[in-house]
Amino acid sequence: MPLRARPPMEDAAGRDRLSDLPDEILHRIMSFLNARQAVQTCVLSRRWRNLWHTVPCINADFVEFDSIGYQGPEVPFKRFVNRLLEFRDPASVIDTFLLKYAMPDRLDGYKASNEEANRWIGHALQKQARILEVAVFFFPLDLDHSVFTSCYLRRIEFSHVYLRKGFFEQIETGCPSLEDLLLHQCFIWDGEISSQTLKVLTVDATELYTVKEMSISTPNLTSLTLSGLEYPKAVLKDMPLLVTASVSVTFDALNFDGYYDANDLRQYLWGLSAVRNLEFHYEGAELMIANNSQWCPEFVDVVNLTLGEWCLDANFHALIVFLQNSPRLVKLTLKLAKDRWTTPQRIIGELEERSFTCEHLKIVEVICLESDPQVIGVEDFFVRSGMTSVQFHIKHWRKDEEYELPAFIQY
Repeated sequence: MPLRARPPMEDAAGRDRLSDLPDEILHRIMSFLNARQAVQTCVLSRRWRNLWHTVPCINADFVEFDSIGYQGPEVPFKRFVNRLLEFRDPASVIDTFLLKYAMPDRLDGYKASNEEANRWIGHALQKQARILEVAVFFFPLDLDHSVFTSCYLRRIEFSHVYLRKGFFEQIETGCPSLEDLLLHQCFIWDGEISSQTLKVLTVDATELYTVKEMSISTPNLTSLTLSGLEYPKAVLKDMPLLVTASVSVTFDALNFDGYYDANDLRQYLWGLSAVRNLEFHYEGAELMIANNSQWCPEFVDVVNLTLGEWCLDANFHALIVFLQNSPRLVKLTLKLAKDRWTTPQRIIGELEERSFTCEHLKIVEVICLESDPQVIGVEDFFVRSGMTSVQFHIKHWRKDEEYELPAFIQY
């Protein structure tokens, strides 16, 4: 007689040990599934039949419904999410709501899809969501920020979203527990980000609309990341608790006079002067530096400093200025070009005083391409400066390494 196939969830004794686990643990397991997979667990056994009704993490991903195109098959996805929210246990909370959605390009389809997505977000907030992650593809979501009234919401991550005027004021007054805000490739109509509760702020590849200057006032912020900003004047103020900062300034020479005044870097650097961990990059036009270092403050608490290839130009001009103003520096990281076609930024200006003292500096780490000739120059620079006891660590970029996307929009 052929042996009876044992169900995959049974052990050798025929017991379903997985289903014996309490709901909290099974919900935790289901949180690693997307919403469609979580619902499909209802066929495993009677024990699993209704678990999806109360699962606290919803990961609604349009890719599960559309592997070919995006111009019509969004209907099954919308129908699924609507029914999912409708048939959930009305007494259960939604702790985490993750939404990946492709907005259609048809005008009528866009309007309906936009309304649907805003309704789903509003529903999640009503169900006490602590974490809200929304990644939109092709056409941005026009967010209705009036629904952001929640004392439970702690983290927001948005990608490709229109943030109309009033958004930041709404989350400041309506979300008193918000601590973590990430904006990736978003479009901002406000000129001020003000929050008494934010501790982590990330603004990446985001455009400013109708405003030329963005003011950031976040007195409880401990971590700040600003990258991919094309010359908005970001005024950083009131950040006494800031510990870690990563700032990348991009200046397009085609839109200006062909060079960038280093004194304009003051608005970024002076707001970061009290941090312990600093990463600072400059990309774009030639950098005009006068014969003084007033553009760079003293970083009295910095112990870890990361700079880009731009600081090596003009005989290590900018690097020297940073070293002169970092008396407690322990580790320096230099991130050189990831490809051989990158044109290094040029620095215009002479440095009168080139000596520096970094008695606490122990490690210099260089991240570069293999056989990058600049590595030898960096090592020689520190030897000539009397820093013979510094340890050099050389790391190489991976050949397939590209721009790193935020984790919540990766596949």
